[in-house]
Amino acid sequence: WVNMITAVTLALSLTVEPPESDVMRRPPRSPGEAILSRFLLWRIGFVSTLAVAGTFGLFLWETDQGASIETARTIAVNMLVVFEAFYLLNARSFYGSVLSRNGLFGNPYVPLTIGMVLGMQGFFTYTEVMQTLFHTTAIDGLAWLRIIGIGAVIYLLVEVEKSVFRIILKFRTPDLKI
Repeated sequence: WVNMITAVTLALSLTVEPPESDVMRRPPRSPGEAILSRFLLWRIGFVSTLAVAGTFGLFLWETDQGASIETARTIAVNMLVVFEAFYLLNARSFYGSVLSRNGLFGNPYVPLTIGMVLGMQGFFTYTEVMQTLFHTTAIDGLAWLRIIGIGAVIYLLVEVEKSVFRIILKFRTPDLKI
């Protein structure tokens, strides 16, 4: 379920993403350089760790608080999808912050696809056919607050990581405008 709705919707919105303003000021990638650079491997590991910690951590917390396995499972699936929606915002720029007017509203398809995903998650969470198919259950508003809160914290951690890399890049290449 998660791969189907996030890959089909969220990833498609990035196909119409406008280029970053500094793309022509960056040096070209050397043909001998690996496609997965150390930076990209770091980012994949960092973001994956945050996703696992947030999703699995919330699942464990819910079960520790006495939630049924169905409730904890539903919350974990929703946490993973909400995380991916937040990360879509982060992924729109490798280094630049998306905490700007252009960053948040520069691609009109991003909020549209996030809305579609949240609608599909509502269908997943609250319809009997999906609950039967996936062994899930309806969740309350407090569960959604925890999900969105953890998603927002992860979003901010990635933004902090990007700002650290901007500082490092600025130090290494003083004339680079990021």
